[in-house]
Amino acid sequence: MVFLATVALRSQGPLPPSKPPQPTAGEDTPSQSAPMSVAPGPGNTDWATSTDEARLRAAREGKFVFFEFTTNDCGNCKRMDALLYPARDLEALLTSMVPVKVDLESPVGKEFASRYGIERAPSILVVTTEGRLVFLMEGFYNQGDFFRHANSALEVYRRFAQEIESDDVAKLSAKRALETGRELYERSDPVTALPRLRRAASAAGATVEQREDALEVSAAAELDLGQPTASRKTIEQLLAATKDRGRRERAELFRAQIPLAENRPAEALALFRRFQKEHPTSPHISRVNQLVQRLEERVSKP
Repeated sequence: MVFLATVALRSQGPLPPSKPPQPTAGEDTPSQSAPMSVAPGPGNTDWATSTDEARLRAAREGKFVFFEFTTNDCGNCKRMDALLYPARDLEALLTSMVPVKVDLESPVGKEFASRYGIERAPSILVVTTEGRLVFLMEGFYNQGDFFRHANSALEVYRRFAQEIESDDVAKLSAKRALETGRELYERSDPVTALPRLRRAASAAGATVEQREDALEVSAAAELDLGQPTASRKTIEQLLAATKDRGRRERAELFRAQIPLAENRPAEALALFRRFQKEHPTSPHISRVNQLVQRLEERVSKP
């Protein structure tokens, strides 16, 4: 597992959670919406005029939220509107959702882009009202691709949601707790993921690998939830236990990231320098060297 290596190698705070597999073509949602700079969506569906309105309506009606991310100069966005929105299949799909258009370059669009790893327009994101990822597709090629991937993702998510709702977390096996906890975290739901990950780390019969995997993702979830003290304790527990060199390096990198979330760049710099000294041949050393240089510049500024 290389999860923490990815999360740790950032100079400013944690990365957005990694995404479930997406089509090629490409807990909490961002809290404040800004007025949209694009018109409400086409078709006969009742589009919301802001992200806040979309979430409130979806919560009231028991629906998902459907975000279309666009930009003013996005030619493929106009092509998608022309090809996708006249389709009756889309109106049928949107019966279980509240749709809203979001300018990817607006403040709220950038928040979503950071949270869910969205890199370009057009993109379609479907989430629960709590922000749990259901479907994400970046880019657009044709109706067939879109509906095939969207319907498949919805089916998979609904099945997954039914399964986890029936779980008694305290009685889960380490394997089941880890698998579901990791998927929930990857779906941007650290709140629901964390109890499962903690169960996996402590369940009787858990393998060493399962325990350590659970501790890795738990530390990331705790940091995402604004719990740096708990995250540090978890990663120190992992460092005290693991005998795996690669995992130790990942954990040390993650530990160095925690002070960044607390706005303590000098402490982070000291930990990254320690990593440089102790792991000069690490596969991560080039990126760490870049981070050290940037942090040195940041710390030296008055």
